[in-house]
Amino acid sequence: MKIKGLTPLLLVILLVMVFTGNLNILQGPLTDFMTWSEEVIGGQNAVGWSIIILTLGVRLILMPMMVQQQHAATVQQEKMRLLQPQLKKVQEAQKQAKTQEEQMRASQAMMAIYRENGVSMLGGMNFSTIIIQWPIFIGLYDAIRASKDLASATFFGISLADKSMILALGTALAYGVQAYLSMIGIPEEQKKSMSMMMYVMPVMMFFMTMVTNGGIALYFFAGAIVMILQQVIITLWRPSIRRRVFETFEVKDVVDDALAGNLTTAQTGAIANALKSAQKQQPGADRKDVTPSSSALDEQALRERNRKQNAGKQG
Repeated sequence: MKIKGLTPLLLVILLVMVFTGNLNILQGPLTDFMTWSEEVIGGQNAVGWSIIILTLGVRLILMPMMVQQQHAATVQQEKMRLLQPQLKKVQEAQKQAKTQEEQMRASQAMMAIYRENGVSMLGGMNFSTIIIQWPIFIGLYDAIRASKDLASATFFGISLADKSMILALGTALAYGVQAYLSMIGIPEEQKKSMSMMMYVMPVMMFFMTMVTNGGIALYFFAGAIVMILQQVIITLWRPSIRRRVFETFEVKDVVDDALAGNLTTAQTGAIANALKSAQKQQPGADRKDVTPSSSALDEQALRERNRKQNAGKQG
């Protein structure tokens, strides 16, 4: 559930924390918890287990928020799947557009389809959840990096103070599994644009964990395990989400009106109005032309079509 005005408020708080140097305000409490867990566990692998426990604990606390965000994104994906016939029509119009006005109208039509059907072009992303995570993960990262026992610690023979090829490969593999699971069940049209993620994220995480120490690599590996669990939940949930969207989502077919320029000013939105205003400010915009505009011709053709249909009904 989104709270109106929450994201700007959280963003202001985050910026204040950044400029005042308090972004890692949670480092102290998380470091204390890590030290306590080391003492409770004991043994040669205590530091590694404390990192895993701390990482899993924080991630599991945040999991409901993350699953809710993924659920919202999945709903948007399923709605977009039902809008594909209209979107393909607009894409064809964009390819065939020969004038600037036709290109602008096609762009407006794309926005109109999303807007009139209540679909977010951001895919259901909730920026509040992203902002909330920053101080938590930065504090967690700093707590692990500043651990006094990290320099001499090992985890099942892996030095946590040095680079670890094993943990880097494990992290890359975990992110690859998560990316693969995220592709299951999504519409084919969207799968093409998302397929690059299957390769980019694992490779990026491999190099990121390869250049840092084993303690931080273990943190990313443990976090990836929770991400896999989150993705499994969404993947198993997707058929139910798809069925509910199909049953409740009422598709508004506005593509023909949008491409013909027959939507009212209120329907065209702020961005489209801004584009029209910019056109009016161009040189010669105020000059009256005896040649009817294409918009006027479209309206005239529409009126003529309606007149013929009415005449046919009366006959």
